[in-house]
Amino acid sequence: MTGPRGLWIVKLVVGPLLGALLAARLGQVRAGAGRGRFGGWPVDLSGPEASALQLAPARAAANAAWALGSPDAVKESSKWELDQLAPTEVPRRVQLLLRFGIVDTNPDGQAAIFGQVCATDPSTCAHLKDATEGETRTRLVAPGNRLPPFFIAGHPHVPGM
Repeated sequence: MTGPRGLWIVKLVVGPLLGALLAARLGQVRAGAGRGRFGGWPVDLSGPEASALQLAPARAAANAAWALGSPDAVKESSKWELDQLAPTEVPRRVQLLLRFGIVDTNPDGQAAIFGQVCATDPSTCAHLKDATEGETRTRLVAPGNRLPPFFIAGHPHVPGM
């Protein structure tokens, strides 16, 4: 294949292919050099920071379920995240328990869950109604975007629909 035809193949096929391969390798080398400690899994995180990083997707899903999901979705995502939380994460545990209690339709269940809130954080118990109102403001759909009848004194039980 010497001659004009062989030269044509080298110029139009092999040359550009070789150039693309060299450019890809150069890009790979430059990308690897610029990564530093953020290139892979951050191995220098402490235990709580690493667990918080692992819980970030679950926390985002639980927040999305709270804002727009059904009561069953809120219960499932809250229950799963409660099982994963460390005992030191009291504010998030209180928030999830409040959400769980707000969407619960059983008044006895609500009382038990709000009792758990008080046992978890006694300072929240002093202003439980205000904390619950704050959580209901972040929910965009019913049920759960209004204060539950649990906080209305003397309110008769209204069966769920």
